[in-house]
Amino acid sequence: MIAKMKMSVLIVTGLIFFLGILGTAFAIDPGFELAKSCRANLTMLNAATKKCIADGTMGFPTWDTFEHVYTMLLSTKYVPQKPTKPTPDCEYFIVFMNVNNYDWYCNLHGVESGDRSITIRYHEYSFPSKVNSKYMSIPKYKSHYDNIVRWVGYTPTLWEDVKYRYTRNPLTTIIYVIFGVLAAYFTYKNIYGP
Repeated sequence: MIAKMKMSVLIVTGLIFFLGILGTAFAIDPGFELAKSCRANLTMLNAATKKCIADGTMGFPTWDTFEHVYTMLLSTKYVPQKPTKPTPDCEYFIVFMNVNNYDWYCNLHGVESGDRSITIRYHEYSFPSKVNSKYMSIPKYKSHYDNIVRWVGYTPTLWEDVKYRYTRNPLTTIIYVIFGVLAAYFTYKNIYGP
């Protein structure tokens, strides 16, 4: 009877471990997916701006928000559907030096392709934010760079950190949380228990 019980416990433990390992193989990084979605929006905006310039429009501002540029120049002819923001803090801006030197950027994810990449933590996500140093002479873009650097120092809450680690490695996170709960339980019992 005890031998069967031990065998059952071993089989269940082995099955849980195997499913945990299998589960980590299919884990996706939500930060990567958010950055990918935002970069797709930037690609669409850059392509729309290129079409607008090809049609003869040259009056782009040096820096402006998506809403203003959309109202003034792009409209539904070039951007049939406004981009969907992957995060609540994503906002799109144009930085324009001339018809060959322009870029759209997100205030979190940066430009589509830049000469520098800064990895930031945004709540429970982590992703690279790209910047282009050739636009640093434009004050608004420089303040955008400073805001990205500010996110480098962001300290997530305990819950955000657990969610971040869970998306990276669910099995290890579950084990750490179980050990943490057990440690808290035994500490509580030793201090307040009979």
